[in-house]
Amino acid sequence: MGLGTDLLKRVLPRAAYDALRDGYTRRWLAREYGGLSTEQVFTKVYESGVWGRSADPADSYFSGTGSHSPAVVQRYVGAVGSFLQSFENKPSVVDLGCGDFAIGSQIRPYCSHYVACDIVSGLIERNRARYGGLEVDFRVLDLASDELPRAEIVFVRQVLQHLSNDRLAAALPRLASSYRFAVVSEHLPARPDFPHNLDKPTGPDTRLRVGSGVVLTSPPFGLKARSERRLCEVTEGDGIVVTTLYEF
Repeated sequence: MGLGTDLLKRVLPRAAYDALRDGYTRRWLAREYGGLSTEQVFTKVYESGVWGRSADPADSYFSGTGSHSPAVVQRYVGAVGSFLQSFENKPSVVDLGCGDFAIGSQIRPYCSHYVACDIVSGLIERNRARYGGLEVDFRVLDLASDELPRAEIVFVRQVLQHLSNDRLAAALPRLASSYRFAVVSEHLPARPDFPHNLDKPTGPDTRLRVGSGVVLTSPPFGLKARSERRLCEVTEGDGIVVTTLYEF
């Protein structure tokens, strides 16, 4: 919040400081991203380095700590790799919101046909150039409105948390009707009694800012699955990154 932040934290009650910070953040997000399309929002996020910068100065795309923190990545790759290896034959997969493909490149060996999608066209071009040897079908795609590629499994890794409830509501029925399994990762508050699915504008932030998180089986979404089970969880920052397997 600029000069005086430390002073404000010392003199204001915690609730008052949090409200002040949230108000500042909401105004900044509205100013930076209000009125932009979903593609424009996330193109700007990458161009501005809101989620961080790559250690490679020649690489302008970085999908944040959720794709690069060793603790998060190792736990995810281990759990999802074990699930994929449980199939008699390597399954076909679709990766929606594949980002910079730092994680996707590590689970690629466990899959047969692999389609990786993101809404940012420059990012997809970069992935095609960087990972051309992995035989991945990289596509520009909006998961809430475009036709989804078919496969046995879909990965949606820390993507839904950035979308508004309207965008989520548009995407979820299509996921359930297009895939047998969905492996969904979300950054959730650490406390178990957090309010589910508070709305937010589509943007780089998550519902953690307002003490909430995406729970697909809760209102207003009410996702229906034949079964669900938690594959893994790992603490990151003020919350927990939870990966859940849904079978439809």
